[in-house]
Order: sequence, then C-alpha cells, then structure tokens
Amino acid sequence: MTKVIFDISMSLDGFVTASNVRPAEPLGDGGQRLHEWAFGEDERNRELLAEAMTFVGAVIAGRRTYDLSVPWWGRMVRQVLREFRC
Repeated sequence: MTKVIFDISMSLDGFVTASNVRPAEPLGDGGQRLHEWAFGEDERNRELLAEAMTFVGAVIAGRRTYDLSVPWWGRMVRQVLREFRC
C-alpha cells in the first residue's frame, strides 16, 4: 500500500506564509525565512532535505499554491504541465 506523507514548513507560531502574499512573493514579504533551515550553512539540513525528496512520488497543491508556484518552477516544468493538462 502507498503511503501519503504530509510535509510543510511552519513557524513556531503556526504561520506557513508571511503577510502580503502575491505572485512576485508567493511566500509573502520575508516568507523565505521559513525555508532557511534547508538552504542555510548547516550541511545536515541540506542532507535531510535531499533525503526527504528521494521519497517524493507526487506533489499535491491547492489551486492558490499552484497558481503562485508555477512561475518559480522553471521552463521545463511549465512544458510538462502543458503536455499533461487535463
């Protein structure tokens, strides 16, 4: 049986984005701080993220997250999305 694992970066006070979310800043003003743990200087955090990504078979996103994320995914992903559009 397939496992479904839910994973999200969240601040200790329960926020998943900063204020003022918009297409130019999909995580809001300063929202990238929620992900600094994975891209900072500590090699162990980068290794943890890389290991976690080896188990990803699919990513499920709501409409708002999808709309805000597509510009950041790059040209290749946009091409794949056009080919498999339902």
